[in-house]
Amino acid sequence: MPQAPEPPNQYLYEKIYGELKEEILSGAYAKGDWFPPERALKDRFGTTHLTVRNALAKLVLEGYIERYSGKGTIVIYAPGLAALERPLLRFTHAQLILADFDGAAATLLNSVEGSLRLIPLALQVALHHGDPAMEKILHARAAEAKALVILESAGSPGSLDPGGPGLENTIVLRKGLGTSAYALIQLDVAHGAREAVRHLLDLGHRAVALVGLPDAGMEGMREGWKSELASAGVTNSADLEFACAEGVESATAFAAALLPRLSGCNAILCASDTIAAGFARALMEGGGGREKDLALIGYGNSPLAEALRLTSIDPRLSSVGELVLAIALDGMRRGRLSAEPRRIVPCLVSRSSSGGPSS
Repeated sequence: MPQAPEPPNQYLYEKIYGELKEEILSGAYAKGDWFPPERALKDRFGTTHLTVRNALAKLVLEGYIERYSGKGTIVIYAPGLAALERPLLRFTHAQLILADFDGAAATLLNSVEGSLRLIPLALQVALHHGDPAMEKILHARAAEAKALVILESAGSPGSLDPGGPGLENTIVLRKGLGTSAYALIQLDVAHGAREAVRHLLDLGHRAVALVGLPDAGMEGMREGWKSELASAGVTNSADLEFACAEGVESATAFAAALLPRLSGCNAILCASDTIAAGFARALMEGGGGREKDLALIGYGNSPLAEALRLTSIDPRLSSVGELVLAIALDGMRRGRLSAEPRRIVPCLVSRSSSGGPSS
């Protein structure tokens, strides 16, 4: 007899959750037993730590297991003992507050919306356009409405009042590392920049320029770029840093003026894929005859980078949704979101634009 097909939209974490729940209910684990660690479950199911973490978070929310940081996971369910029926922390909806809406924000939105659909929790979006005052107003309104707030902060997480409303239901997204009284997801931009510079140096380039953006938010990329150059003995990094307006057209004009003056440096790390695309376009239009020996790396791993075969740093924004879900489920179970920071490490996607220097 043919086997019935699986529901098409059943997420892997739900399957893992269901299988582990059945094992607990069947008596494979008694109350007080240690539950298998994340690493063992990751290997068993052939998946990622985040997927396993989401499955465990749902078991925590329903009162089957309890997790202790640095110690492990203990089964708290016993036959005749009802699992938790109602979460201690409840949300009316989720409010995603972004600086602006671009390709990266679209990836972030899709990731968060897809994950929160599993709770389920409706998602609304608002923009603060990098204005800290607007950020605080939008945050206060969402907190007052008892929403789960996911905030792309214009400043550091400390710029929000630690004693103000909404502390128990706010997740802050921050480009950079640090501590906060809020639940914090850290996008380690510095790590991505270090990996990109290391890649270019390994290819034989002796110097790497940084073409950043004129506004705030460059600290992480600048930190990673400078530290990796310093470790390689490149001490004149201040002479290799430039600021360019966002956009392919602006970057093309900027590159046309800069490239003839950029002697002795044949590798450029760009703060965005659109800036890298502008430099690539300038090379195609002449570029001072440097099209064969200039290596480019962008940031974002956007469809533009893929189409132009540009090497790019992938910030892995698609992973944010899984972390948001894990934090939300754990917070609903405990009555407060954990302030323990979670870190997302970018990765380098190498394509044809990061070749070594020509001989």
